[in-house]
Formats: sequence, structure tokens, C-alpha cells
Amino acid sequence: MKIALINGQNHKGSTYHVGRMLADKLGGEVTEFFLPRDFGEFCCGCTNCFMKGEEKCPHYEKLDPITKAVDEADVLILTSPVYVYHCTGSMKAWLDHYGWRWIVHRPEEKMFSKRAVVISTAAGAGMKSTNKDMADSLSFWGVPKICLLYTSPSPRDK
Repeated sequence: MKIALINGQNHKGSTYHVGRMLADKLGGEVTEFFLPRDFGEFCCGCTNCFMKGEEKCPHYEKLDPITKAVDEADVLILTSPVYVYHCTGSMKAWLDHYGWRWIVHRPEEKMFSKRAVVISTAAGAGMKSTNKDMADSLSFWGVPKICLLYTSPSPRDK
């Protein structure tokens, strides 16, 4: 089994550890990325990906290794701590680069057999909306099975 683990932050905190534990439990080959370290570009809205092909995106070369890992993976794991009730800006910026892949634009058949897990952590609220940010994109890519995992630190951990 191949797993693509996309972390919406650079540091290895609670969210990272939950995602990593799941990947290790599933077993298989894990390809891991940290945002924004491995991809930190904002979509500039040029529409090249829609009109001319994703390879015409000005960020294509930086994005391509992650796209290849996503395409080759059987399972996608997206993690993000809660930032102002949503996923991190770097996760959102990365997801924005795949608007062309949405079913209404250019569906990618590879997505139709994948499984995905979205994971968020918070000391308080906002996990539902954070997971929705990530799950919405996966759903519109055509991923049929998406699990949402919410977790917060135990009171004993404080």
C-alpha cells in the first residue's frame, strides 16, 4: 500500500504525530510532505491549469512531486491543526492549486479508487470546519471514501 501524507505545517506537533501514527498503523510505503516547506506557493489565479493544462501552472515544477505522490498513493492523509477555525494557510494554498482537478473541470480517474483521511487537532474548537476544508477538496477530486478524524489534547496533557 502507498500512502501520501500531506502535513499542513512544518513542525512535528500533535497533528503531525496523529497523522504519522495512522500512516504507521496502516503500513506500507509512506511519502510525506510538509507545507509550506515542500510547497509554499499561492495560486495566482492565472487559470493556466484550467485552460492550457496543469503543467502550465507557474508553480508546476514545485507542485509536481506532490501531485505524483498523490496520484500513486492508495491512501491520502491530510493533516492540519486548527488555524482561526480553518486549515492552515499553507494547506489551503496547496489545495487551491488543484482546482483544475475538480470533477466539474477535469476529473482524474485515479482519484475514484482512493481512500482518504483528514486529521485536525485543536486545544479548543474548530476541528469540524478545518476538516471540512480538506474533505471538500478531496470529495470534489472524486475520492469516494473520506474519513474525518478530530482530536484534542487530553486535560491531563496540559
